[in-house]
Amino acid sequence: MAVVACPSCGASVDFKSAASILAVCEYCRSTLVRQDINVENIGKMAGLKLDGSPLQLAAQGRYRGVNFGVIGRIQLRFDQGIWNEWHLMFDDGRNGWLGEAQGTYAVSFQTKVLDDLPRFDQLKVGKKVQLKGQWFEVQNLESAHCIAGDGELPFRVGAGYDAPVADLLGEKNSFATLDYSDSVGEAAGAASGKPHEKMQPLVFIGEYIEFDDLHFSGLRQFDGW
Repeated sequence: MAVVACPSCGASVDFKSAASILAVCEYCRSTLVRQDINVENIGKMAGLKLDGSPLQLAAQGRYRGVNFGVIGRIQLRFDQGIWNEWHLMFDDGRNGWLGEAQGTYAVSFQTKVLDDLPRFDQLKVGKKVQLKGQWFEVQNLESAHCIAGDGELPFRVGAGYDAPVADLLGEKNSFATLDYSDSVGEAAGAASGKPHEKMQPLVFIGEYIEFDDLHFSGLRQFDGW
């Protein structure tokens, strides 16, 4: 874990995961980007919207026998309401995501896919896409809007960016998400060396899971939960 002083208010800001390049100061909401041993203040992060989620930063859980901590959050707005992506750090060194929308929970991990994938505008509900040798069917297409980020995140996030995403369903409870948002798309394109028009989406593959099966502790306490 790396601990840095916030350039704005001087408070200690933790980078618990080596994968995290961005952290939001919990005291002044300054957005800090880590570059080697230095940090850059790129401005204030917008405030999160109250959404009734029982999750919060520093909550802990267990998935398939491995403990994890909640270290970050991206909050987005889509047609049906608020959607959270919680950044997880596992005890075995992995980083993952817990998607939360309308009482549905899904754990996923970023997965490298070498095959060319269709552009967002080429997708439609019912289209089949092969990922890592498994077939998935497009179930939903959304153009979400980022409200804010919090805690530690593995890429730059700021309020106002659009996040076109495709949700795909596989066998049993498996699912995949193709994220075509600019902030992560540019990172994926740079890593792959592809020209801009061939930038690949980030691919996340995982499974839907019941809330109680994640064995949470350290949840928010509020009336009605």
